[in-house]
Amino acid sequence: MVIFLLLATSCGIQNPSAKKQPVNREDIVINHEIAAVAKQKAVAVKGVEEAAAMAIGKELSLAIKVSGLDRFRLQSIREQVHDTVKELDPNNNVFVTTDKKLFVRLQQIEQQGALAQEESLQEIGSEFKEIIKDMGD
Repeated sequence: MVIFLLLATSCGIQNPSAKKQPVNREDIVINHEIAAVAKQKAVAVKGVEEAAAMAIGKELSLAIKVSGLDRFRLQSIREQVHDTVKELDPNNNVFVTTDKKLFVRLQQIEQQGALAQEESLQEIGSEFKEIIKDMGD
């Protein structure tokens, strides 16, 4: 019984090296122009109702809202949005999601980015990296 308790409690211990790595403020360059154009291009795709976008450095993250019968075509809509936005700058890494929770999170940091001050840039950068990570899962 004691061994079982020790094993059960040790599973909850986290590796200290697995903590989030802070993002340097110097690495955070928000590109509002590319994000705005990407949103326009995404909304122009048939089936996309709304889009949220954030561009930091060479990474562009888009969350799109699709509803109704168009939800049956999520994969093709995501691919079409990706290809359309990738044409803006082939050097950008473009990430597209239709996940509703990620849409809300991206909208929030998009609004924070519009009002960004020096001290909040690190937080925005960390959240942006976390969203991109979640898009890959």
